[in-house]
Amino acid sequence: MVDKRNEPHGPEQMPDRHPRPDPTDLTNQASFRHGSASRWLVPAGVLAAVAIVLYVLAFQLQTALPAVGIIFAVVGWAMMVVAARSSADAPVRNRRLAVAMGILAVGSLAIFVLIYITETL
Repeated sequence: MVDKRNEPHGPEQMPDRHPRPDPTDLTNQASFRHGSASRWLVPAGVLAAVAIVLYVLAFQLQTALPAVGIIFAVVGWAMMVVAARSSADAPVRNRRLAVAMGILAVGSLAIFVLIYITETL
């Protein structure tokens, strides 16, 4: 019998004894592990621009909710720029940017739903 407490673990293990990362796991995706912040900032900028154009078009229906939507989109993208510059560690930065982009997308959708609900009632 071998005493497992004295065996090396973690990075000290032989390479063939390391568990293989699951490529289908979200935390093992390349966009989370490494890469530049532009991988998240460019699509978020496109999302914010499309949302702002749609909010401007919604000014024909209302003024309050589209104005809130424009402010939300601009502040959300600015929050992503600050998050991109706040950390040098790529996995931490990319997870923050992913969460911020999710907030931007869900918040913009929620405001569009509110505009739709208020116009149909």
